[in-house]
Amino acid sequence: MNDGSVLEVRHGTRTIDGDTVFYREAGPEAAPVLLLPHGYPCSSFQYRRLMPALADRWRTVAPDFPGFGYSGTPDAARFGYDFDAYATFLERFTDALGLGSYALWLHDYGSQIGLRHAIAHPSRIRALIIQNGDIYADALGPKYETIR
Repeated sequence: MNDGSVLEVRHGTRTIDGDTVFYREAGPEAAPVLLLPHGYPCSSFQYRRLMPALADRWRTVAPDFPGFGYSGTPDAARFGYDFDAYATFLERFTDALGLGSYALWLHDYGSQIGLRHAIAHPSRIRALIIQNGDIYADALGPKYETIR
C-alpha cells in the first residue's frame, strides 16, 4: 500500500557539464516517466501542483533549465542560451537521471526545446502532450510566410 510519500514532490540536484541543475520529482521510481520542461520566464516551480496530482501513476520529473530557478547559470562562452543548447541540456539531463523513455509535456518556451529534443531522440519519446506551445519567428519556415 502506498504511504503517500511518492505523491510528495522531492527536490534534487545533479552536476551536468560542471553546473548544478536543480529538479523536482514525484511518483514511484518504476512508474512511466513524464518529463516536464518549463516555460519562460518560469522554472520547475510551475509544475508544483501538477506533479503530485499525477504521481499516483507517473514518475514526474521537472528540471530547472540552466540560468533558471535554482539551477546554475553557465558562462555564455560555453552555453548557447538558445533552443538548441537547451535541447542538448535535456539530453544530458535525462542521461544523468537514467531516463531511457518518457512522455514529454510541451508548454510555452519549453515546447520548442522539447520538440528539438524529440526530433533528435525519437526512440526515447513515448508521447507528446502539447499545451499552449509557442512559435518563434526564427523557427518559422516558408509554410508560415502568410502569417508573418
